[in-house]
Amino acid sequence: MERKYLSGNIRERLQDLMKERKITQSELAAKIGMDVSTLSRFISNATGKLGDENIKKIAKEFEVSTDFLLGVTDIPDRMNYDIAELGLSVQAAKNLYTGKVNAEVVNRLLENKNFAAMTNMIAHYFDDTLAAGYAAQNQMYATLSALLMGEAKQHPEDREAITEAAKTVSVSRMPMYQADLTAIQNTFMNVLKEIKKEIGSNVSDAQAMSKEAAQHMYAELTKGQDVTKPNITPEMVAEAITGSVSGMEGVDPEALKQFNQALIGLLTVKPTEDEHDGS
Repeated sequence: MERKYLSGNIRERLQDLMKERKITQSELAAKIGMDVSTLSRFISNATGKLGDENIKKIAKEFEVSTDFLLGVTDIPDRMNYDIAELGLSVQAAKNLYTGKVNAEVVNRLLENKNFAAMTNMIAHYFDDTLAAGYAAQNQMYATLSALLMGEAKQHPEDREAITEAAKTVSVSRMPMYQADLTAIQNTFMNVLKEIKKEIGSNVSDAQAMSKEAAQHMYAELTKGQDVTKPNITPEMVAEAITGSVSGMEGVDPEALKQFNQALIGLLTVKPTEDEHDGS
């Protein structure tokens, strides 16, 4: 949820932010490389100038937008960031800007608390953090299995039991990256399910609309007929379906005509071989 402040001018906003972050004038001046006396005079309204560069530095220090600092908006969150600040590559930013990736999907993923954890899992997968541990574990299992097989040769009377134990140890080994990939996959699926739950589903709405459209179509087809014994032909159904979209923009009349004929063919009940024989 976005934070929102009461309306105020730059001096009021600056004092509110300093109080909220528990930072003194001296500390702020040192952080942005500004003379503390200049900052103090501005806050006390002794001087009306602060300078564009200093405003930008203060906004960056408090992680708010310059519009918020100047009192243009009451929402402090920054809307514009430099690519380097976000850690995006030029190509990644370009893909977002040009719409090659779905920005809404990216936003929902980044806002999900478990997605952040998943990115760390992926980072560990890329740098072999966990894989190195599994490699060492697998080597230990391989060594233990080999030692057991050696014992089996020295003790023929217990060979069957020792060999079985060696096999059990051997199959305990896990492919180096399997644990990483399984954890990433499971987490990602959970993230998608959580996002889908937040978005909700319009399937029931679509089903209701389809049912309503079908009922309307049936009423039109049986208008003026005996509803207990309606006479509905394939041609009537095909005409009702294609007629419902014929006036839409971009519909090709010729393609619609072909679709109409295909529907008639699909809906026409062809006689079975038994019906032919009985005729």
